[in-house]
Amino acid sequence: MSGRGFSYFAETPGLPLSLKCMFNGRALYRFGRNEVAVDDGGYLILNNRQPYSIEIASPTRVETFVIWFPHGWAEEVLTSFNRTPEMLLANSPDESGTRASFFERYTPHDRIVSPKVRILRTAFKSWEVIQDGWLQENLRTLLASMLASQRSLKHQVGNLPAVRASTREELWRRANRARDYLHAHLSAPVLLPDVAAAACLSPFHLLRVFQAAFAQTPHQYLNDCRLDRAKFLLEKTPIPVTAICVECGFSSLGSFSALFHKRCGMSPRAWRKNRGMATEENSNIREVYLMGAT
Repeated sequence: MSGRGFSYFAETPGLPLSLKCMFNGRALYRFGRNEVAVDDGGYLILNNRQPYSIEIASPTRVETFVIWFPHGWAEEVLTSFNRTPEMLLANSPDESGTRASFFERYTPHDRIVSPKVRILRTAFKSWEVIQDGWLQENLRTLLASMLASQRSLKHQVGNLPAVRASTREELWRRANRARDYLHAHLSAPVLLPDVAAAACLSPFHLLRVFQAAFAQTPHQYLNDCRLDRAKFLLEKTPIPVTAICVECGFSSLGSFSALFHKRCGMSPRAWRKNRGMATEENSNIREVYLMGAT
């Protein structure tokens, strides 16, 4: 499923397993205690029957691309991973009782899952009729990649400071909840206690777990996300640099410009001049940005 728009809101009590991507902007998903902003840099997997809401309020026209998987397909692929050929011949996949479950988090685009998504999106956007056999093969191949990526995360989970495997996995989930919270709140002043509360950890415990999981501090990650967002807005919108500074959560234009130049080798205005491009804009939201900058 795909759609394009500047603004959108919907909520659902739960739909089938899905993988969600955004292009030319970002969307905010809320489910349980989680807030996940999905943008051009990554994707989100939501498990079967997970209730959620989606909200888009963007200065650019956002394209959503969502892949839904029929019930039972993920379990079928997972069973093939976990069983020997002899076991598969002796038992049908639907008798295994295996349940596929994925970490529900913002995942940066990778070399395992993302190329399979791009193949499906290219076919969808070509407007040619997609053959059922080709689609079924590629959906199962994508599921296999998603499960392989899930397995590779176990190595990262193993680096966390805990003895029990179940404790390490729970810490991993909370560390990702903290990271997703940072990514979803770029424009607001964010303090370590706020992030720790979102992850249900003490501030110092969160700091230790976050560094062990992602090899950087929450503040360093937040600055990376803010700079990425600033570069996007500089390239894709005519919003003034001062307004972009505020929108991306920097305390002053001076600190924003200094950090931008240090990381990118040029000023925000020079970046826009070299890389900016004409694009559709949401004039209503642009007016809000302009009013906030005056």
